[in-house]
Amino acid sequence: MLHIALRQAQALQNHDAITYIYDVMANLAFDMGEYRKAEVLFVKVMQRLIANGTSQTDLKIIHMSLKMAKLFEHLGETEKAEDGYQFCLNHLQAKLDEKSEDEDVVVLWAMAADWYARLLLAQSKYEKALEYLQKAYKVCIDVNGEEHEQTVVLLNDLGTISFLKGDNEKAIDYFTLAAEIGDKLPDMEDLSSIHVNLGNVLMKKGLYDAAKKSCQRGWYLSKSRNNEESLVEANDCLDEIRKIAAA
Repeated sequence: MLHIALRQAQALQNHDAITYIYDVMANLAFDMGEYRKAEVLFVKVMQRLIANGTSQTDLKIIHMSLKMAKLFEHLGETEKAEDGYQFCLNHLQAKLDEKSEDEDVVVLWAMAADWYARLLLAQSKYEKALEYLQKAYKVCIDVNGEEHEQTVVLLNDLGTISFLKGDNEKAIDYFTLAAEIGDKLPDMEDLSSIHVNLGNVLMKKGLYDAAKKSCQRGWYLSKSRNNEESLVEANDCLDEIRKIAAA
């Protein structure tokens, strides 16, 4: 359908319509995981916008550049991804310095910081990842408030990094808060995994009763929501606790 619309727009020589359709196609390819196709289309959209007078630091260009960085990450082109994230963060920070109350800029900056932090986490650059995630978390609370799914996701990520850094106390704090907020959000996805994450850290601390309770909560949530992956995680946690108890 998009190709039909594109041919019609090209026949009418409607520049804006052509650019818009390419943009929709690029985002569709990105969402479907067709990253090479998305790359070509995003480049085409940006070239058309810039040729028509759009600044390279316009939010539309930065948003597409952010998706380009993410698709490079998916394609394993880490250096390109890192350059892309830094480009977006630098220009968004400059905009924040000029106009800190622009919510679109703030939200896009938080998204860029979150995505970049995940790349850093995958590279085991824990300190730097933690720094960006903490900034993204602060912005998320300012924009969305504490009782929001994205806040819970970021708390879970902060807990994960803290655990990987060996800071179990901080990890417990983050996971506990994530679980408490998540329990108030009936549609919260992957809440079971957060309870299991908490259980695993509590187990490392030797707090077996609390760990068992947390993993049982994760098991119940996994079962009630037919989340097979989380159910496996919960069972693994409970099996480990049983082995320790039997030793």
